[in-house]
Amino acid sequence: MKLLLTGGAGFIGHHLVEHVLKNTDWQIVILDALTYAGDLGKIMLIEDIDIWGKEKSRVKFVWHDLRSPLENSMMQNIGDVDCIWHLAAETHVDRSLVDSVPFVLSNVLGTTNLLDFAKKQGGLQRFIQFSTDEVFGSAPRGVFYREGDTCNPSNPYSASKEGAEAMAKAYAFSFGLPVTITRTMNVFGERQHPEKFIPKTIRSILSSEKVVIHGLPGNISSRCWIHARNVGDALLWVTQKGEVILKSKQNDCNNGVYHIVGEEASVLSLANRVARIIRGRELDNGEIEYVDFHSVRPGHDLRYALNGGKLRRSGFEYEYGLEESFDKCVGWMAEMGNRRWLGLETSMVGIRGKQRNREVK
Repeated sequence: MKLLLTGGAGFIGHHLVEHVLKNTDWQIVILDALTYAGDLGKIMLIEDIDIWGKEKSRVKFVWHDLRSPLENSMMQNIGDVDCIWHLAAETHVDRSLVDSVPFVLSNVLGTTNLLDFAKKQGGLQRFIQFSTDEVFGSAPRGVFYREGDTCNPSNPYSASKEGAEAMAKAYAFSFGLPVTITRTMNVFGERQHPEKFIPKTIRSILSSEKVVIHGLPGNISSRCWIHARNVGDALLWVTQKGEVILKSKQNDCNNGVYHIVGEEASVLSLANRVARIIRGRELDNGEIEYVDFHSVRPGHDLRYALNGGKLRRSGFEYEYGLEESFDKCVGWMAEMGNRRWLGLETSMVGIRGKQRNREVK
């Protein structure tokens, strides 16, 4: 098998590279534009865990910005592929509220250009359109959206992801492409960009800064959380055993769609869990800055939630639970040698820590 993985130098993407190398004998072509979220250094770290070496030829990197079509020279550089995992996207809600155009260009036009490339592939076995729970908009308490429920995006980012889904479905119906859509929750893991909630919270606690919580006491934002390793397991399963979108089932919106779900937890409960891991206690109220999400973040949804029953009924089981994977991840990122991924100067954090220790003594 030869896999084309777009966005492979990003946070989720580099975890998937590692996961595929560990669990298959596939070859991988990474296609990435190396924007602010992409970092080839993350890919090179895989060498440290002794996956490359004699198998280094299994991975090839190709630079390309999907806002431009994949011309013949680029197609020849990539070569024929058996399956495509399309993760490359602009993903940050706050950025989409400031300027939505890059999200339309990257997520809708970029997906269309990749679909045109896929259409020219002979014998393509699977095209995975990697999407998000946010296409449904805010989920009321107790509601977990199923694959066939109506999308109702609340911000330019989620709207652009729904647009990408629509294009993928259209190419499945019009050209018979073997498309499967996956929607995933809030993914976390080692080396995540420090603008995201979990690394941002770890950084704040290590630096003795206030932790920003979206919501007000009694009305706190909630998400479902899943580690990137679980996402990798699910994508491998769906690629090999999942159904594709069929024109004969065009009126069935559940057709060829799978939800890769995590476990629900409020942002405050996770922030307190980070504090317990690092400090041995939960946050005091004075260490928290509550932010009214309606006023500071238009289009912010208080809660996202997906129903993952379809994937489980199909025979898939997640290997790692939230508590185990979360605690290991936070512990790893808080280690002195790994704090550079949080954007922290290790030496300065160490000095602050020593000063606090002297004060305690």
